[in-house]
Amino acid sequence: MKSIELIYKEIYSGVAYDAMRLLGYRPEQFYINIKPLAGYDKTIIGPAFTTYGEVVSKESNYQELDNIRLDIYKKKYFNDNPIVLLQANDNYVAHSGDITSQIYQTLGAKGFVTDGNVRDLDKIDELNFPVFAENSNPIDAIDYWALTKYNVDIVIKSVSISPGDLIISSKDGVIRVPKSDLFRFEEKVRAILNKENKARDTIFKIKNETDMSDILSKLVEEEGRW
Repeated sequence: MKSIELIYKEIYSGVAYDAMRLLGYRPEQFYINIKPLAGYDKTIIGPAFTTYGEVVSKESNYQELDNIRLDIYKKKYFNDNPIVLLQANDNYVAHSGDITSQIYQTLGAKGFVTDGNVRDLDKIDELNFPVFAENSNPIDAIDYWALTKYNVDIVIKSVSISPGDLIISSKDGVIRVPKSDLFRFEEKVRAILNKENKARDTIFKIKNETDMSDILSKLVEEEGRW
């Protein structure tokens, strides 16, 4: 039986999506249509480290709230090489940039995902730190928006995310697997990978055939649709 580590090296978003559907989840419960904007090289997989931001009211102490972000810059939160996720609750300013990306990367994060905006994309590309965001702009968040919570349940688009949930992020978007369902998810992933790898091997072996219909029809009959 393949180890979990090996499965995670082989997994890609199509397999993760199919596995979640086989587990009975609807797409809106686990798929986030947010794509990489900078620093992306390959699919990243890791546990969720969740953060939450909000527009700060004029009555609040902005500096006090803005300093909350400094509390999370500790190695103890990044020992398992998480993917940082941010529920921004705003679409006006940029909620992260290259310096924050460098901090997360240095602490051990594999990447960053937000439903908000980011800036400094060229500098983030230089870091090779994968950043997924709804959009980009250069507007600074100072005196307007702050990261106010971390390690809490969040919602990005329609998907609820808890700390420690498995996150799979690629050019196809972001998929969340509840930590409570990891074992069942891994079982489905193994089965799907075996089926799809068998299909690829078969196609390679018959690449010189002028008619693949009968062979592939038999494969579908034996293994199911890929």
